[in-house]
Amino acid sequence: MCGRYWLNSSPSELAERFGVDVRDNFPPRYNIAPTQPVALIRQNDMRRREYALARWGFIPGWARKEHLQRMGSKPLINARAETVIEKPTFRSAYKRRRCLIPANGFYEWKPVREGAQAQNKGGGKQPYAISREDMALFAFAGIWETATDPDGGEVDTAAILTCAAGPDVKSVHSREPVVIAPEHYALWLEADERDLAMLADLLAPPPQGTWAMTPVSTAVNSSRHDGPDLIEPLAASGQLFANASR
Repeated sequence: MCGRYWLNSSPSELAERFGVDVRDNFPPRYNIAPTQPVALIRQNDMRRREYALARWGFIPGWARKEHLQRMGSKPLINARAETVIEKPTFRSAYKRRRCLIPANGFYEWKPVREGAQAQNKGGGKQPYAISREDMALFAFAGIWETATDPDGGEVDTAAILTCAAGPDVKSVHSREPVVIAPEHYALWLEADERDLAMLADLLAPPPQGTWAMTPVSTAVNSSRHDGPDLIEPLAASGQLFANASR
């Protein structure tokens, strides 16, 4: 799955990479969490690429108020690539409203061996920061939908597609987010319902050597924490199970 990630590239970097106008002057964010606003790149009604903000936690357009209340307590932050075309919740968005979600890295949690759990006060799991070796900007495969919130207003919502973990990530977690390579941005955003078969090959993990992984502080476990220190490698094995509550 993908439950936290970071984006520290500048608005100008996003504008250049994705060919969009970015007017928001947003700061770096090192602990983007579900229900928070996230940046995405999509096609507008004129079939032109645009930057937008959406709530991370997908809500299908047909959802009624009682569905919204349930989803608010457990937001749909991920959609499985293997079944996204079949699930009524995600099917329409996958066909017509795909997007790119910019990121510089993401986090996954690995259960620690039983003998070490007493040292780990973060709940028995060690977080890892996962990124390109140079921490360069990339894009998750996403879907988005405009839904009606419980108060009657409209809200854009989004989810990140995930697939079975590839060779780099499977030692930490069984799944990882789908990443769209720059040469496939146009296909991902522009393909219509007749071209969906062409997208199947994109819904796979990247080859070995794509990701660099390092254990980081359990401070990332709380969305209240933010800052570049969250992606700093732990300096020594003795810090591997540092308590983040301080």
